Amino acid sequence: MSKDTFEKEYKKKLDRKTLKKILDNSYDEIFVTDGDGNAIYVNEACERNYTLKPYEVIGKNPWQLTEEGFCFPPITPIVLRDKKQVTLEQKTNIGTRLVVTATPVFDNEGNLEMIVQNSRDMTQIEEIKKDLDQTKQLLLRYKEEVKELRKKEIMVTDLVANSKEMRNLIELAYRGALVDSNILILGESGTGKSVMARNIHKMSNRKEGSFITINCAAIPEQLIESELFGYVSGAFTGADKKGKIGLIELADDGTLFLDEIAEIPLRLQAKLLEVIQERRFIPVGGREVKKIDCRIIAATNRDLGKMVKRGKFREDLYYRLNVIELNMIPLRERIEDIVPLIHFFLKRFNKKYKVSRMFSPECIDMLIQYSWPGNIRELEHTIERLVITVQDSLIDTHHLPEIFNKKSCDKDNVSFSDLIPLDFAVEQIEKELVLKSYNQLGSSYKVAKVLDISQSKASRLIRKYIKKSD
Repeated sequence: MSKDTFEKEYKKKLDRKTLKKILDNSYDEIFVTDGDGNAIYVNEACERNYTLKPYEVIGKNPWQLTEEGFCFPPITPIVLRDKKQVTLEQKTNIGTRLVVTATPVFDNEGNLEMIVQNSRDMTQIEEIKKDLDQTKQLLLRYKEEVKELRKKEIMVTDLVANSKEMRNLIELAYRGALVDSNILILGESGTGKSVMARNIHKMSNRKEGSFITINCAAIPEQLIESELFGYVSGAFTGADKKGKIGLIELADDGTLFLDEIAEIPLRLQAKLLEVIQERRFIPVGGREVKKIDCRIIAATNRDLGKMVKRGKFREDLYYRLNVIELNMIPLRERIEDIVPLIHFFLKRFNKKYKVSRMFSPECIDMLIQYSWPGNIRELEHTIERLVITVQDSLIDTHHLPEIFNKKSCDKDNVSFSDLIPLDFAVEQIEKELVLKSYNQLGSSYKVAKVLDISQSKASRLIRKYIKKSD
């Protein structure tokens, strides 16, 4: 399209009415004066800036507007004097701050024909800037909060810690995870040793690497060496012709979790010690030394110290493994965690089996009173069993396995062979409850909580009955 054709076509489309519509719909104020500084056009944005209609402004000069207090300082006189573009800040009669740019327009002979001013509301810009700054600050805060939440999420993944003792243990595990030291996790079966080991891996700088679990009690003794260290082609009869990579090698750059470490044969403990000390090993039937870089976490429910004394476990291996020791707390000693654990597993299994079960308060009370010899594993399996087998939405006491009802009946039926004074009978029951709870829980604070009495009273009763029992 030629220039002439372009001008003809668009002049038809951009008539005066269309141009006025465009200008009036501009968010910024457009203010035009003639060569003498008298207003010849202003769009409708001026009403927002000065509370004046366009017809109340047109015909006036900037000095009049300034004298009437509508804007200050005037910009037109500066352009009339200097004949060049000027930008400054103005304040209007309603307190609006404007950034005004005035541009002189000259005719073909160089005479000043008009001045076009463009005014933008600085108040709104500053509010936007303030909002942006606040948003940035909020974003930074959220990032920090997310970082902390992620750290906490990692710390409590599958680990419910309502009790002070368990929170302290998780905090110790977190500090241990940040360094590369070996960790030994001790505790009864079902207390969550493997869950703790996995969480330590997730919290460590090796979290991107493999987490390899070896259950030393589950592998037959004649196969454990080849499973751990792998073997080369032709190492023994029946071996794979291509050889096999051992589980230890798979843990390179990651974490090696040796569960039930006490069950590893004594003859292999020296080879495992070399892995820990020298970071190297030789596959079964091989000659080539392989390097390994992994973090080792071991776990057992046995007393390794006693095993060392009896010659069943190498002392040097024990101390190499036991750089940081974590003692998992039995569930009977962390009563505060039972209810959170019940809801944790209930939520998990409701989701897994697409049901919506809930426990009655009486049922939860009975679950709290149970001693849980199988610890968290027993609790988890009990909750899963109830979610699967109970057809009602509410799981009540009669749905519990017989062992729970038996325990409850045992507690409800206190009998004496002879008639005795009431005060003496009450004292005997009190003594039995105090000693039993203290022997199980080990602290006056926990005894007070489970018996629903003050800690000072619990301490007094413990001293009273321990002395009598002695």
